[in-house]
Amino acid sequence: MWSGLVKTAKEGGIDVIETYVFWNGHELSPGNYYFGGWYDLLKFVKIVQQDGMYLILRFGPFVVAEWNFSITCRSS
Repeated sequence: MWSGLVKTAKEGGIDVIETYVFWNGHELSPGNYYFGGWYDLLKFVKIVQQDGMYLILRFGPFVVAEWNFSITCRSS
């Protein structure tokens, strides 16, 4: 899914992708990290890089409404 969306953004003239990094999805418990499936951050970074775009990652424990939307999309 991400490859097509990034390509579409590039074709539309966008050169920077900005996204939250939902850290509570990556660190399930203290010291227990997960980067598979929906949380494959390296794969996403490489997709953006392959299209010659810049990437801004917003790490942190606080995310606004996008977290609820993400859960809705993932469960469907």
